Amino acid sequence: MVDSIARITSALESARELTLEAAAVASSRFGETSYHRYSQHITPEGLRSLLNSRNDREVRDGMKKVASLLASDSENVDLESYFADVVKNIGSSTDIKVKRLVSIYLLRYAEKQPNLALLAVNSIQKSLADSDPQSRALALKMLSDIKIPSLYPIVLHSVKKAITDSAPEVRCSVSFALLKLFREQGEHVVEEISPLLKDLLADSDITVVSSAIVLLKEAFPDSLELLHGHFRRYCDILPQITQSSQVYLIDLLTEYCKKYVPRPVLTDSCDSSQTQILPEAFNAIPFATYDVTFDPDMELFLQAIRQMLHSPNPAVIVSISKALFELSPPVSFKNSKVTEVLAKLVSVPSLANDNGIILQCILMYCAVDPTTFSMFLKKFFLFPSDDTPTAIYKLKIIAALINHSNVKQIVPELKYYILSDQRPSVVQEALNSLAVCGQLSQSLSLHITKWLLAGMANTDKSSTLEAYVSFIRFLIQEYPSQHLGTMIHLIKALRTESSLSGSAKAGIIWLFGEFTTINFSICPDVLRIITPSFSAESRETRLQTVLLAAKILSCDLENFKAKGESVDEEYEFENSRVAQLAQAVFYLAKFDDDFDIRDRARLFSSLFDKQKFEVASLLLQAPKPAPICCMTLDIPTKVDAASMARLGLDHDMEDYLLSSPWECEQSDISAELRKPADLKDYDRFKTSFSSASFFNGNSNRDSAHGKADNTSNTPAASSRVFTSSVGKKYQLQSLDEFFSEIPSRPRNSVRKVMVEEDSTTTEEDTSEESTSGEESSENSTSDEDSSEDSSSEEEEENSMGSKSLHVLEVSESL
Repeated sequence: MVDSIARITSALESARELTLEAAAVASSRFGETSYHRYSQHITPEGLRSLLNSRNDREVRDGMKKVASLLASDSENVDLESYFADVVKNIGSSTDIKVKRLVSIYLLRYAEKQPNLALLAVNSIQKSLADSDPQSRALALKMLSDIKIPSLYPIVLHSVKKAITDSAPEVRCSVSFALLKLFREQGEHVVEEISPLLKDLLADSDITVVSSAIVLLKEAFPDSLELLHGHFRRYCDILPQITQSSQVYLIDLLTEYCKKYVPRPVLTDSCDSSQTQILPEAFNAIPFATYDVTFDPDMELFLQAIRQMLHSPNPAVIVSISKALFELSPPVSFKNSKVTEVLAKLVSVPSLANDNGIILQCILMYCAVDPTTFSMFLKKFFLFPSDDTPTAIYKLKIIAALINHSNVKQIVPELKYYILSDQRPSVVQEALNSLAVCGQLSQSLSLHITKWLLAGMANTDKSSTLEAYVSFIRFLIQEYPSQHLGTMIHLIKALRTESSLSGSAKAGIIWLFGEFTTINFSICPDVLRIITPSFSAESRETRLQTVLLAAKILSCDLENFKAKGESVDEEYEFENSRVAQLAQAVFYLAKFDDDFDIRDRARLFSSLFDKQKFEVASLLLQAPKPAPICCMTLDIPTKVDAASMARLGLDHDMEDYLLSSPWECEQSDISAELRKPADLKDYDRFKTSFSSASFFNGNSNRDSAHGKADNTSNTPAASSRVFTSSVGKKYQLQSLDEFFSEIPSRPRNSVRKVMVEEDSTTTEEDTSEESTSGEESSENSTSDEDSSEDSSSEEEEENSMGSKSLHVLEVSESL
C-alpha cells in the first residue's frame, strides 16, 4: 500500500514538472518569451544556438535573454562576445521586435567593436528599403546611433534619401538622425542639414513638424527666418503637435515675435491721442488705464497659447506664461488667467518634482510685479510635505508679496516656520522674509527684534543663534537709534550665552562697532568684557575685537576733538582708559597665530602712533550697507542678470527666464514675410489608395447610385480615374456600382399541381398516414419553401375533413 502511494506521488510530481515545462514552452510560442522559469535554463552555449537559429521564436527568446542580461548588467556572461551572433539578425530576422532589441545591443557595443559594426551597416542599409515603415525608421535610427566618424557620410546619404519617404515615422526618424549628426559633427554638417531642415519644416504631416521643431530648437535656435512662411500654420496646429515640441515651438515663436512682429501699441484710456509702444520693462507703463492693440499675427499666436492653458504638461504652462509675460502688457497678462493656473499647479501633489521650476517662474513674476500673485498668497504657505527647495522658493515668494495689507497675516506664519522647522536653510529663509516684514515700519522692526531676542534665550542651536544675530543686525541697521534696548540685551548675550558660535559673536561685536557713532557710552564696556578671553575666542571673534578697538579709539578721538580741544596736544593716550583698552588689544593681536590679525593690529597701531587720525576716521567710520543676504523691498524695473542673481534662481532657469530685447522698429517690419509657404505632401508617393479620398460629400455619394451607362458621361466620373505612379489608370467605383455589375443567379420556375383524393380509409389509417407524413417531413432536407408549403398543407387537411390536398412541386429549367 505504501509503495503504491509512493508511485502515485512520484507520478504526480513528474506530471507537474512536465506541465510546468509545457506551459513555459507554450507561453513562449504565444509571445511570452521572457517567461522567468523558461529563461533561467538558457545557458551561454544555448544562448548562442538560439541567436543562430532559423526559428523566429527561438531568436526572439535569445534576444530577450540578451536584453535581460543588459538590463541587469551581469558580469557572469560576456555579452560582447555575442556581437556577431546578435548583429546578423538585423538582416536575417523579419520580426520588428527582434530588430528593436538588436538596435539596443548595437547602441551599447558598437563603439567597442567598430569593425564588426561596420560589417552590419550593409544589412542595415538593406532594411531602409523594407516594405514595413517601422523597419525603415528603425534602420535609420540604428545608423545614426552608431557613433563611428567614418560612417557619417553614409548616414547623411541615407537621410537624404529617406526624407522623401511616404511614411511619416520615417521622416520623423530623419529629424532625429540629423540632430544626432549635428551633435557629433557640429558646424561641419550645417550646410548639408539646413536644406533638409527646410523641407522638414514644410512637411504637411504634424508629427514630422513636431520632430523638425526639436531639430530647429537644438541645432539652429537663431535661424528664426526659417519660420517666416510657416508662422501662421504653426499657430493653427500648435495644440496638435506633441507636448515636448509644444514647449520648443512656443519659445521659438516668442523669440520670432520679438524679432519680426511689431510691438503692441498702448493707448491711454483717458486721452486717446496719447499712445506708446510696449516698453522693455514690464512695470514701466506711464498710463493708469490703457487699451492694447496687437498686430494680427501676434494676436493669432497669443490666442493660440491662451487656449492651451489647461495643458496637462506643466512645462507647456511655464512656456505659455513666459510668452505672455514678454509679449503682452500687465493687463493682458493678468486677464489671461495664467497666474491662476500657475498658482493651482503649485498645490498639485503629482507635480511635486516640477514645483521648483514653477515656483522659480512665479518668483520672477512676483519680483517684477507683486500684484500679479498677491491674491494667491495662501497658495504659497508651507506644507509639512514640502521638500527643502520648494519651501525655500515659497518663502521667497512670500517675501516678494509682503505689503502693508497682508503683513499681519504673514508674520505669524513665518514665526511658526522658524520655531517648528528643523531645516537650517528653511529657518534662514524664513528669517529673511521676517526681516523684510521689519522694513515696513519701525513698530514692526521693534516687535520682530524683541521676538528674535526672546528666541535667542530659548534656543541652544548654534546655527539658529547665528541666524538670529544676523537678522538682528540687519534690523538694527535699518533703525539704529530705536534699538538701544536691543543692544543692551546683546551685551547680556555676550556674557551669558556660552553656545554662541564664533560667527555669531563676531556679528554682535561688529554691530557694536557700527553703534559707536550712535551711542558711544555702551561700546567701551563691550570691549572690556571680551578682552580678557581674547586668546580663547575664535578667529572671527578676535578679528572683530581688533576692529572694535580701533573704532572705539577713533570715535573717542573724534569726540574729544568735537569738544574744542587740540587733539595733537591735549589727548593723552597714557591716561585714557579707552586708549589703554585699545592698546592692550593691539598688543595681544601682535602675537596671534593668524597673520591677518597681526597685520591689522600693526596697521591700526601705526595709524594712531603716527597721528593719522583723519585717515583712521575715513577708514573705520564709513557707513556700511545692509547685509546682502537679506531680501529687500526694492522692485526691479526689468528682468536682467543682476535681478536674477539676487533672487537666487538656478543657473539654467536664469538663462531660460532672461528675456531678450525687441530688435526691430515698427517701420522695419512687414507682414509679407509671413506669407504662407508651399507644403511638402508626400502622400502622393503611397502605393495604396481608398475610395474615401475620392467620394467626398453627399453629391458624390448620390452620383454613385446612378446607372453605370450614365456615370461614364458625367463630370464626376472623370474625377474617379486614378493614375498610379507607373502611369496605369484605374476606374474607381463605389460598392453599389461594383455589386450592380454582378449578374443575378437564374431561379428555376416552380409549377404547383393540386391533387384531390377521396378519403376512403378509416380514421386510424388517416392518423397513421399523417403521422408517417410528419416523420418523413422531419427527416427531409428540403429548403424553407417546401417546409412552409407542408405546414399550409396540414392546415388545409384539418379544414377539409375527409378530403386532402397534396401540392406537387415540379421544377422546370428556364
